[in-house]
Amino acid sequence: MAPRPAVEDVLPLSPTQEGMVFHALYDEHAPDVYTGQLVIRLEGPLDQGRLRTAADALLARHANLRAAFRTQRSGRRVQVVAGGIRTPWRATDLTGLPPAERQTAFEDLLARDRETRFDLARPPLLRVRLVAFGDRDHRLLISSHHLLWDGWSAPVLVRELFRLYTSGGDPAALPPVRPYRDYLAWLSRQDRPAAEQAWRAALDGLDEPSLIAPEARDLPAGQPERRVVELSERETTALTAAARANGVTVSTVLQGLWAVLLARHTGRPDVVLGATVSGRDADVPGIESMVGLFINTLPVRVRLRPAEPLAGLLRRLQSEQAALLGHQHLGLTGIQRATGQGLLFDTLLVFESYPIDDDGIARALGPDGPRMTEVSVRDATHYPLTLTALPGDRLTLTFSHQPAALDAATVSGVAAALHRLIRAFTEAPDRPVGRLETAPHEEPHAAMVFESDLTNEPAVRERVD
Repeated sequence: MAPRPAVEDVLPLSPTQEGMVFHALYDEHAPDVYTGQLVIRLEGPLDQGRLRTAADALLARHANLRAAFRTQRSGRRVQVVAGGIRTPWRATDLTGLPPAERQTAFEDLLARDRETRFDLARPPLLRVRLVAFGDRDHRLLISSHHLLWDGWSAPVLVRELFRLYTSGGDPAALPPVRPYRDYLAWLSRQDRPAAEQAWRAALDGLDEPSLIAPEARDLPAGQPERRVVELSERETTALTAAARANGVTVSTVLQGLWAVLLARHTGRPDVVLGATVSGRDADVPGIESMVGLFINTLPVRVRLRPAEPLAGLLRRLQSEQAALLGHQHLGLTGIQRATGQGLLFDTLLVFESYPIDDDGIARALGPDGPRMTEVSVRDATHYPLTLTALPGDRLTLTFSHQPAALDAATVSGVAAALHRLIRAFTEAPDRPVGRLETAPHEEPHAAMVFESDLTNEPAVRERVD
Protein backbone atom coordinates (compact mmCIF):
# COMPACT_ATOMS: atom_id res chain seq x y z
CA MET A 1 0.00 0.00 0.00
CA ALA A 2 1.32 3.45 -0.95
CA PRO A 3 2.06 5.76 1.99
CA ARG A 4 -0.60 8.33 2.77
CA PRO A 5 0.38 11.82 1.54
CA ALA A 6 1.53 14.25 4.20
CA VAL A 7 -1.00 16.86 5.29
CA GLU A 8 0.15 20.40 4.54
CA ASP A 9 -2.95 22.36 5.49
CA VAL A 10 -6.60 22.07 6.47
CA LEU A 11 -8.95 24.67 5.02
CA PRO A 12 -12.67 25.47 5.23
CA LEU A 13 -14.92 25.19 2.20
CA SER A 14 -16.35 28.05 0.21
CA PRO A 15 -20.18 28.16 -0.03
CA THR A 16 -20.16 26.74 -3.56
CA GLN A 17 -17.79 23.97 -2.56
CA GLU A 18 -20.21 23.03 0.22
CA GLY A 19 -22.99 22.62 -2.32
CA MET A 20 -20.90 20.65 -4.78
CA VAL A 21 -19.69 18.23 -2.11
CA PHE A 22 -23.31 17.62 -1.16
CA HIS A 23 -24.27 16.81 -4.75
CA ALA A 24 -21.18 14.62 -5.28
CA LEU A 25 -21.96 12.53 -2.19
CA TYR A 26 -25.74 12.42 -2.67
CA ASP A 27 -25.48 9.36 -4.94
CA GLU A 28 -21.95 8.04 -5.14
CA HIS A 29 -22.92 5.41 -7.72
CA ALA A 30 -24.29 7.88 -10.26
CA PRO A 31 -22.13 9.99 -12.61
CA ASP A 32 -20.91 13.21 -11.02
CA VAL A 33 -22.09 16.08 -13.24
CA TYR A 34 -19.45 18.35 -11.73
CA THR A 35 -16.63 16.39 -13.36
CA GLY A 36 -15.39 18.69 -16.12
CA GLN A 37 -13.09 18.32 -19.10
CA LEU A 38 -10.77 20.82 -20.73
CA VAL A 39 -9.46 19.73 -24.14
CA ILE A 40 -6.60 21.58 -25.83
CA ARG A 41 -5.35 20.82 -29.33
CA LEU A 42 -1.60 21.28 -29.72
CA GLU A 43 -0.01 21.27 -33.16
CA GLY A 44 3.72 21.17 -33.70
CA PRO A 45 6.70 19.65 -31.88
CA LEU A 46 5.81 18.44 -28.39
CA ASP A 47 7.98 16.93 -25.66
CA GLN A 48 5.73 14.66 -23.58
CA GLY A 49 8.18 14.31 -20.70
CA ARG A 50 8.58 18.06 -20.49
CA LEU A 51 4.80 18.55 -20.44
CA ARG A 52 4.39 15.99 -17.65
CA THR A 53 7.07 17.77 -15.61
CA ALA A 54 5.17 21.03 -16.13
CA ALA A 55 1.93 19.43 -14.92
CA ASP A 56 3.66 18.23 -11.73
CA ALA A 57 5.13 21.70 -11.18
CA LEU A 58 1.69 23.25 -11.58
CA LEU A 59 0.26 20.88 -8.98
CA ALA A 60 3.10 21.73 -6.60
CA ARG A 61 2.55 25.47 -7.16
CA HIS A 62 -1.14 25.56 -6.21
CA ALA A 63 -1.84 23.94 -2.86
CA ASN A 64 -5.61 23.92 -3.33
CA LEU A 65 -5.23 21.68 -6.41
CA ARG A 66 -3.97 19.01 -4.01
CA ALA A 67 -7.02 19.15 -1.75
CA ALA A 68 -9.14 16.23 -0.62
CA PHE A 69 -12.61 16.87 0.76
CA ARG A 70 -13.39 15.10 4.00
CA THR A 71 -15.80 15.24 6.91
CA GLN A 72 -14.46 15.71 10.43
CA ARG A 73 -15.88 13.85 13.41
CA SER A 74 -17.82 16.99 14.28
CA GLY A 75 -19.60 16.74 10.93
CA ARG A 76 -17.80 19.79 9.54
CA ARG A 77 -16.52 19.38 6.00
CA VAL A 78 -13.00 20.57 5.26
CA GLN A 79 -10.45 20.43 2.46
CA VAL A 80 -7.23 18.73 3.41
CA VAL A 81 -4.20 19.80 1.35
CA ALA A 82 -1.76 16.96 0.69
CA GLY A 83 1.92 17.24 -0.13
CA GLY A 84 4.25 15.10 -2.19
CA ILE A 85 1.76 13.95 -4.83
CA ARG A 86 2.13 13.92 -8.60
CA THR A 87 -0.33 14.58 -11.36
CA PRO A 88 -2.09 11.41 -12.54
CA TRP A 89 -0.87 11.11 -16.14
CA ARG A 90 -1.72 8.83 -19.04
CA ALA A 91 -0.69 8.80 -22.67
CA THR A 92 -2.82 7.40 -25.48
CA ASP A 93 -1.58 6.83 -29.03
CA LEU A 94 -4.25 6.86 -31.74
CA THR A 95 -1.81 6.98 -34.64
CA GLY A 96 -2.30 3.28 -35.32
CA LEU A 97 -5.92 3.93 -36.31
CA PRO A 98 -6.97 5.16 -39.77
CA PRO A 99 -7.14 8.98 -39.69
CA ALA A 100 -10.92 8.95 -40.21
CA GLU A 101 -11.44 6.86 -37.05
CA ARG A 102 -9.27 8.83 -34.64
CA GLN A 103 -11.81 11.49 -33.69
CA THR A 104 -14.48 8.87 -33.02
CA ALA A 105 -12.07 6.93 -30.81
CA PHE A 106 -11.23 10.14 -28.97
CA GLU A 107 -14.91 10.95 -28.37
CA ASP A 108 -15.38 7.47 -26.93
CA LEU A 109 -12.40 8.06 -24.66
CA LEU A 110 -13.90 11.38 -23.51
CA ALA A 111 -17.21 9.71 -22.72
CA ARG A 112 -15.58 7.00 -20.61
CA ASP A 113 -13.42 9.56 -18.83
CA ARG A 114 -16.43 11.78 -18.08
CA GLU A 115 -18.19 8.84 -16.42
CA THR A 116 -15.18 8.12 -14.17
CA ARG A 117 -15.87 9.70 -10.80
CA PHE A 118 -13.27 11.27 -8.55
CA ASP A 119 -13.02 10.02 -4.98
CA LEU A 120 -13.27 13.30 -3.06
CA ALA A 121 -11.18 11.87 -0.22
CA ARG A 122 -8.22 10.96 -2.47
CA PRO A 123 -6.27 13.85 -4.02
CA PRO A 124 -5.68 15.17 -6.53
CA LEU A 125 -9.15 15.60 -8.04
CA LEU A 126 -7.67 15.99 -11.49
CA ARG A 127 -6.05 13.82 -14.11
CA VAL A 128 -4.23 14.54 -17.35
CA ARG A 129 -4.10 12.53 -20.56
CA LEU A 130 -2.06 13.30 -23.67
CA VAL A 131 -3.60 11.82 -26.80
CA ALA A 132 -1.52 11.55 -29.98
CA PHE A 133 -3.38 11.95 -33.29
CA GLY A 134 -0.05 12.27 -35.11
CA ASP A 135 3.59 13.14 -34.52
CA ARG A 136 2.74 16.86 -34.52
CA ASP A 137 -0.94 16.71 -33.54
CA HIS A 138 -2.00 16.10 -29.92
CA ARG A 139 -4.99 16.62 -27.62
CA LEU A 140 -4.29 17.50 -24.02
CA LEU A 141 -7.20 16.38 -21.83
CA ILE A 142 -7.36 17.87 -18.34
CA SER A 143 -10.19 16.34 -16.32
CA SER A 144 -11.00 17.80 -12.92
CA HIS A 145 -13.70 18.20 -10.36
CA HIS A 146 -15.32 21.62 -10.37
CA LEU A 147 -14.44 21.85 -6.66
CA LEU A 148 -10.89 22.81 -7.68
CA TRP A 149 -11.40 25.73 -10.03
CA ASP A 150 -13.89 27.89 -11.92
CA GLY A 151 -14.03 29.17 -15.48
CA TRP A 152 -11.96 32.27 -14.70
CA SER A 153 -9.18 30.03 -13.35
CA ALA A 154 -8.92 27.84 -16.47
CA PRO A 155 -6.99 30.27 -18.72
CA VAL A 156 -4.75 31.17 -15.77
CA LEU A 157 -3.89 27.51 -15.29
CA VAL A 158 -3.29 26.88 -18.99
CA ARG A 159 -1.00 29.91 -19.29
CA GLU A 160 0.99 28.82 -16.24
CA LEU A 161 1.21 25.22 -17.48
CA PHE A 162 2.73 26.35 -20.74
CA ARG A 163 5.12 28.75 -19.03
CA LEU A 164 6.31 25.83 -16.91
CA TYR A 165 6.61 23.73 -20.06
CA THR A 166 8.97 26.21 -21.70
CA SER A 167 10.97 26.61 -18.46
CA GLY A 168 11.34 22.86 -17.92
CA GLY A 169 9.23 23.01 -14.78
CA ASP A 170 11.24 25.79 -13.13
CA PRO A 171 8.86 27.57 -10.68
CA ALA A 172 10.99 30.72 -10.93
CA ALA A 173 9.47 31.27 -14.38
CA LEU A 174 6.27 32.45 -12.66
CA PRO A 175 5.59 35.11 -10.03
CA PRO A 176 4.77 33.97 -6.48
CA VAL A 177 1.34 32.38 -6.26
CA ARG A 178 -1.58 34.12 -4.59
CA PRO A 179 -2.95 31.24 -2.50
CA TYR A 180 -6.62 30.32 -2.45
CA ARG A 181 -6.46 30.25 1.35
CA ASP A 182 -6.19 34.09 1.28
CA TYR A 183 -9.64 34.22 -0.30
CA LEU A 184 -11.06 31.78 2.25
CA ALA A 185 -9.60 33.92 5.03
CA TRP A 186 -11.24 37.03 3.52
CA LEU A 187 -14.51 35.13 3.29
CA SER A 188 -14.39 34.31 7.01
CA ARG A 189 -14.07 38.03 7.87
CA GLN A 190 -17.23 39.13 6.06
CA ASP A 191 -20.26 40.43 7.94
CA ARG A 192 -22.56 37.43 7.81
CA PRO A 193 -25.41 38.90 9.91
CA ALA A 194 -25.57 41.95 7.60
CA ALA A 195 -25.67 39.69 4.56
CA GLU A 196 -28.42 37.56 6.06
CA GLN A 197 -30.50 40.64 6.79
CA ALA A 198 -30.01 41.95 3.23
CA TRP A 199 -31.17 38.66 1.73
CA ARG A 200 -34.15 38.47 4.08
CA ALA A 201 -35.23 41.87 2.81
CA ALA A 202 -34.64 40.89 -0.82
CA LEU A 203 -36.78 37.77 -0.56
CA ASP A 204 -39.39 39.09 1.86
CA GLY A 205 -42.92 38.02 0.92
CA LEU A 206 -41.85 35.33 -1.54
CA ASP A 207 -44.35 32.52 -1.05
CA GLU A 208 -43.26 29.77 -3.44
CA PRO A 209 -40.36 28.72 -5.67
CA SER A 210 -40.15 29.29 -9.42
CA LEU A 211 -39.86 25.84 -10.95
CA ILE A 212 -39.84 25.03 -14.64
CA ALA A 213 -39.74 21.29 -13.91
CA PRO A 214 -41.33 20.79 -10.48
CA GLU A 215 -41.73 17.05 -10.92
CA ALA A 216 -37.98 16.65 -11.49
CA ARG A 217 -36.70 17.82 -8.09
CA ASP A 218 -36.03 14.25 -6.90
CA LEU A 219 -34.57 12.91 -10.15
CA PRO A 220 -30.82 12.19 -10.19
CA ALA A 221 -28.78 14.55 -12.36
CA GLY A 222 -27.16 13.12 -15.47
CA GLN A 223 -25.18 14.43 -18.40
CA PRO A 224 -27.09 17.21 -20.17
CA GLU A 225 -28.27 17.67 -23.70
CA ARG A 226 -27.65 21.03 -25.29
CA ARG A 227 -29.09 23.47 -27.75
CA VAL A 228 -26.91 26.34 -28.93
CA VAL A 229 -28.21 29.59 -30.43
CA GLU A 230 -25.77 32.09 -31.92
CA LEU A 231 -27.09 35.56 -32.53
CA SER A 232 -25.93 37.29 -35.67
CA GLU A 233 -23.33 40.04 -35.41
CA ARG A 234 -26.05 42.54 -36.27
CA GLU A 235 -28.32 41.32 -33.51
CA THR A 236 -25.47 41.15 -31.02
CA THR A 237 -24.45 44.72 -31.82
CA ALA A 238 -28.07 45.89 -31.53
CA LEU A 239 -28.49 44.15 -28.17
CA THR A 240 -25.29 45.67 -26.78
CA ALA A 241 -26.24 49.14 -28.01
CA ALA A 242 -29.78 48.91 -26.62
CA ALA A 243 -28.47 47.78 -23.23
CA ARG A 244 -25.97 50.63 -23.11
CA ALA A 245 -28.59 53.20 -24.21
CA ASN A 246 -30.88 52.10 -21.40
CA GLY A 247 -28.16 52.07 -18.75
CA VAL A 248 -28.06 48.32 -18.12
CA THR A 249 -25.70 45.44 -18.83
CA VAL A 250 -26.37 42.63 -21.28
CA SER A 251 -26.31 40.27 -18.29
CA THR A 252 -29.16 42.23 -16.68
CA VAL A 253 -31.11 42.14 -19.94
CA LEU A 254 -30.86 38.35 -20.07
CA GLN A 255 -31.87 38.02 -16.41
CA GLY A 256 -34.92 40.22 -16.96
CA LEU A 257 -36.01 38.42 -20.12
CA TRP A 258 -35.46 35.05 -18.47
CA ALA A 259 -37.72 36.23 -15.64
CA VAL A 260 -40.43 37.14 -18.16
CA LEU A 261 -40.26 33.59 -19.53
CA LEU A 262 -40.46 32.12 -16.03
CA ALA A 263 -43.49 34.27 -15.26
CA ARG A 264 -45.22 33.04 -18.42
CA HIS A 265 -44.36 29.43 -17.58
CA THR A 266 -45.37 29.53 -13.90
CA GLY A 267 -48.27 31.97 -14.22
CA ARG A 268 -46.80 34.09 -11.43
CA PRO A 269 -45.59 37.72 -11.56
CA ASP A 270 -43.06 37.20 -8.73
CA VAL A 271 -40.30 34.82 -9.85
CA VAL A 272 -36.81 33.75 -8.88
CA LEU A 273 -34.02 32.48 -11.10
CA GLY A 274 -30.53 31.37 -10.19
CA ALA A 275 -27.52 33.35 -11.39
CA THR A 276 -23.83 32.70 -11.04
CA VAL A 277 -21.57 35.55 -9.89
CA SER A 278 -17.77 35.56 -10.17
CA GLY A 279 -17.17 35.95 -6.42
CA ARG A 280 -13.84 37.67 -7.13
CA ASP A 281 -14.10 40.66 -4.85
CA ALA A 282 -11.66 43.47 -5.61
CA ASP A 283 -10.88 43.78 -1.89
CA VAL A 284 -8.81 40.58 -2.10
CA PRO A 285 -5.31 41.51 -3.38
CA GLY A 286 -4.33 39.61 -6.53
CA ILE A 287 -7.66 37.84 -6.80
CA GLU A 288 -7.72 38.25 -10.59
CA SER A 289 -4.77 35.83 -10.89
CA MET A 290 -5.88 33.33 -8.22
CA VAL A 291 -6.80 29.75 -9.04
CA GLY A 292 -9.75 28.20 -7.22
CA LEU A 293 -13.51 28.06 -6.98
CA PHE A 294 -14.80 31.57 -6.36
CA ILE A 295 -18.17 31.54 -8.11
CA ASN A 296 -21.39 31.65 -6.14
CA THR A 297 -24.91 30.78 -7.25
CA LEU A 298 -27.46 33.26 -5.93
CA PRO A 299 -31.21 33.89 -6.28
CA VAL A 300 -32.37 36.75 -8.49
CA ARG A 301 -35.88 37.85 -7.59
CA VAL A 302 -37.87 39.70 -10.23
CA ARG A 303 -41.30 41.21 -9.60
CA LEU A 304 -43.07 41.93 -12.87
CA ARG A 305 -45.50 44.79 -13.36
CA PRO A 306 -47.56 44.48 -16.58
CA ALA A 307 -47.73 48.24 -17.26
CA GLU A 308 -44.02 48.87 -16.60
CA PRO A 309 -41.84 49.44 -19.69
CA LEU A 310 -39.36 46.62 -20.25
CA ALA A 311 -36.42 49.04 -20.01
CA GLY A 312 -37.81 50.28 -16.69
CA LEU A 313 -38.03 46.73 -15.38
CA LEU A 314 -34.39 46.12 -16.35
CA ARG A 315 -33.15 49.32 -14.71
CA ARG A 316 -35.06 48.45 -11.54
CA LEU A 317 -33.66 44.92 -11.57
CA GLN A 318 -30.11 46.21 -11.98
CA SER A 319 -30.58 48.64 -9.10
CA GLU A 320 -31.96 45.89 -6.84
CA GLN A 321 -29.05 43.61 -7.67
CA ALA A 322 -26.52 46.41 -7.09
CA ALA A 323 -27.84 46.79 -3.55
CA LEU A 324 -26.83 43.16 -2.90
CA LEU A 325 -23.30 43.40 -4.28
CA GLY A 326 -21.72 43.60 -0.85
CA HIS A 327 -23.60 40.49 0.28
CA GLN A 328 -22.86 38.08 -2.56
CA HIS A 329 -20.39 36.15 -0.40
CA LEU A 330 -23.23 34.38 1.43
CA GLY A 331 -23.89 30.96 -0.08
CA LEU A 332 -27.23 29.70 -1.31
CA THR A 333 -27.65 27.39 1.69
CA GLY A 334 -26.96 30.29 4.02
CA ILE A 335 -29.54 32.41 2.20
CA GLN A 336 -32.13 29.66 2.48
CA ARG A 337 -31.51 29.28 6.20
CA ALA A 338 -31.61 33.02 6.85
CA THR A 339 -34.84 33.55 4.92
CA GLY A 340 -36.61 30.35 5.93
CA GLN A 341 -36.87 29.39 2.26
CA GLY A 342 -36.28 25.94 0.85
CA LEU A 343 -35.92 25.31 -2.86
CA LEU A 344 -36.07 28.68 -4.66
CA PHE A 345 -35.43 27.96 -8.34
CA ASP A 346 -34.50 25.24 -10.80
CA THR A 347 -33.09 27.30 -13.65
CA LEU A 348 -29.63 28.84 -13.73
CA LEU A 349 -28.23 31.69 -15.82
CA VAL A 350 -24.45 31.89 -16.27
CA PHE A 351 -22.93 34.93 -17.97
CA GLU A 352 -19.32 34.09 -18.80
CA SER A 353 -17.49 37.40 -18.64
CA TYR A 354 -14.04 36.30 -17.51
CA PRO A 355 -10.96 37.34 -19.53
CA ILE A 356 -9.33 34.83 -21.88
CA ASP A 357 -5.73 35.74 -22.67
CA ASP A 358 -5.11 33.83 -25.92
CA ASP A 359 -2.08 35.99 -26.74
CA GLY A 360 -0.57 35.39 -23.31
CA ILE A 361 -1.05 31.64 -23.68
CA ALA A 362 0.53 31.70 -27.13
CA ARG A 363 3.53 33.62 -25.78
CA ALA A 364 3.85 31.13 -22.93
CA LEU A 365 4.43 28.32 -25.42
CA GLY A 366 7.28 30.26 -27.01
CA PRO A 367 8.27 30.50 -30.69
CA ASP A 368 9.68 26.96 -30.81
CA GLY A 369 6.90 25.16 -29.01
CA PRO A 370 3.60 23.76 -30.23
CA ARG A 371 0.66 26.00 -31.11
CA MET A 372 -2.65 25.88 -29.27
CA THR A 373 -5.20 25.75 -32.10
CA GLU A 374 -8.44 24.65 -30.37
CA VAL A 375 -9.89 24.70 -26.87
CA SER A 376 -13.14 23.17 -25.69
CA VAL A 377 -14.75 22.78 -22.28
CA ARG A 378 -17.31 20.17 -21.28
CA ASP A 379 -19.11 20.77 -18.01
CA ALA A 380 -22.61 20.61 -16.54
CA THR A 381 -24.81 21.51 -13.58
CA HIS A 382 -27.48 19.59 -11.69
CA TYR A 383 -30.23 22.08 -12.59
CA PRO A 384 -32.98 20.97 -15.01
CA LEU A 385 -32.21 23.95 -17.27
CA THR A 386 -29.09 26.11 -17.44
CA LEU A 387 -28.59 29.03 -19.82
CA THR A 388 -24.96 29.96 -20.46
CA ALA A 389 -24.27 33.22 -22.30
CA LEU A 390 -20.89 33.70 -23.94
CA PRO A 391 -20.20 37.27 -25.13
CA GLY A 392 -18.39 37.94 -28.39
CA ASP A 393 -19.02 39.28 -31.87
CA ARG A 394 -21.91 36.80 -31.90
CA LEU A 395 -23.54 36.28 -28.51
CA THR A 396 -23.75 32.52 -27.94
CA LEU A 397 -26.58 31.14 -25.82
CA THR A 398 -26.28 27.50 -24.71
CA PHE A 399 -29.35 25.84 -23.23
CA SER A 400 -28.26 22.77 -21.24
CA HIS A 401 -31.04 20.60 -19.89
CA GLN A 402 -31.48 17.37 -18.01
CA PRO A 403 -33.36 15.17 -20.50
CA ALA A 404 -35.21 13.34 -17.70
CA ALA A 405 -36.62 16.68 -16.55
CA LEU A 406 -37.26 18.60 -19.78
CA ASP A 407 -37.66 17.25 -23.28
CA ALA A 408 -36.01 18.67 -26.37
CA ALA A 409 -39.18 20.25 -27.74
CA THR A 410 -39.78 22.20 -24.53
CA VAL A 411 -36.23 23.55 -24.46
CA SER A 412 -36.43 24.40 -28.15
CA GLY A 413 -39.53 26.47 -27.41
CA VAL A 414 -37.81 28.24 -24.50
CA ALA A 415 -34.80 29.07 -26.68
CA ALA A 416 -37.00 30.46 -29.45
CA ALA A 417 -39.04 32.51 -26.97
CA LEU A 418 -35.91 34.07 -25.45
CA HIS A 419 -34.66 34.96 -28.91
CA ARG A 420 -37.98 36.72 -29.64
CA LEU A 421 -37.73 38.65 -26.38
CA ILE A 422 -34.19 39.78 -27.22
CA ARG A 423 -35.47 41.15 -30.51
CA ALA A 424 -38.38 42.82 -28.72
CA PHE A 425 -35.98 44.60 -26.37
CA THR A 426 -33.73 45.87 -29.14
CA GLU A 427 -36.67 47.01 -31.28
CA ALA A 428 -38.98 48.47 -28.59
CA PRO A 429 -37.37 48.67 -25.15
CA ASP A 430 -40.23 50.76 -23.78
CA ARG A 431 -42.92 48.22 -24.62
CA PRO A 432 -44.94 47.37 -21.48
CA VAL A 433 -43.99 44.04 -19.93
CA GLY A 434 -47.58 42.82 -20.15
CA ARG A 435 -47.55 43.23 -23.93
CA LEU A 436 -44.41 41.20 -24.59
CA GLU A 437 -44.99 38.16 -26.81
CA THR A 438 -43.19 34.93 -26.03
CA ALA A 439 -45.13 32.57 -28.32
CA PRO A 440 -44.60 32.43 -32.09
CA HIS A 441 -47.34 33.51 -34.44
CA GLU A 442 -47.40 30.06 -35.95
CA GLU A 443 -47.55 26.80 -34.05
CA PRO A 444 -46.38 24.16 -33.58
CA HIS A 445 -42.60 24.35 -33.31
CA ALA A 446 -40.66 22.24 -35.75
CA ALA A 447 -39.21 19.20 -34.06
CA MET A 448 -35.45 19.27 -33.53
CA VAL A 449 -33.07 16.43 -32.76
CA PHE A 450 -30.90 16.77 -29.66
CA GLU A 451 -27.64 15.00 -29.05
CA SER A 452 -25.91 14.37 -25.74
CA ASP A 453 -22.68 16.27 -25.25
CA LEU A 454 -20.99 12.90 -24.73
CA THR A 455 -21.58 11.67 -28.28
CA ASN A 456 -19.46 12.52 -31.27
CA GLU A 457 -22.27 14.70 -32.63
CA PRO A 458 -22.41 18.42 -31.84
CA ALA A 459 -25.18 19.98 -29.81
CA VAL A 460 -28.13 21.29 -31.80
CA ARG A 461 -26.92 24.63 -33.09
CA GLU A 462 -28.78 27.50 -34.71
CA ARG A 463 -27.08 30.42 -36.36
CA VAL A 464 -29.07 33.60 -36.84
CA ASP A 465 -27.91 35.59 -39.84
